[in-house]
Amino acid sequence: MNRLNVILLIAVLGSGLAVVNVQNQSKQYFIALDKAQKQEIRLEQDFARLKLEQARLANHKLIKVAAEKQSLQPPSAGDTFMVERSIK
Repeated sequence: MNRLNVILLIAVLGSGLAVVNVQNQSKQYFIALDKAQKQEIRLEQDFARLKLEQARLANHKLIKVAAEKQSLQPPSAGDTFMVERSIK
């Protein structure tokens, strides 16, 4: 009987340690998931801000005003040339 009690005690202690280990791992995974979700939210906000900025910068009126401010002119036909690439 004494030997059986020792074996059961070792089994109970082992399972108790396993439960503590699993709970700790679960907590670590939850913390990592929470951090990843917060990062996802930040990235989505950055993406939305960048899309808005891209739309603003692609505004033709804004481009035209900036070009006029810098005295830029569209290239004339004489200033352009064709570049051909041969595929081997």
